Amino acid sequence: MQKKFVYNTKTHRLHIVGYCPHASGGYNMIYFNTEDEALAYDGRAVGLCKLCQKKRETMEKTK
Repeated sequence: MQKKFVYNTKTHRLHIVGYCPHASGGYNMIYFNTEDEALAYDGRAVGLCKLCQKKRETMEKTK
């Protein structure tokens, strides 16, 4: 199964695969299946990156 969320341990930002170029991986990245798993890993202070947040809002409006 492909992981859907990428967490950057250095910036404490969560990225959604396919929503922004930062989700392609690299150093300091941990992969998760769900957003809840990522939040549980480093607490609720984890923030969604601005690009992913904007794309998510756009996708929700089109539903």
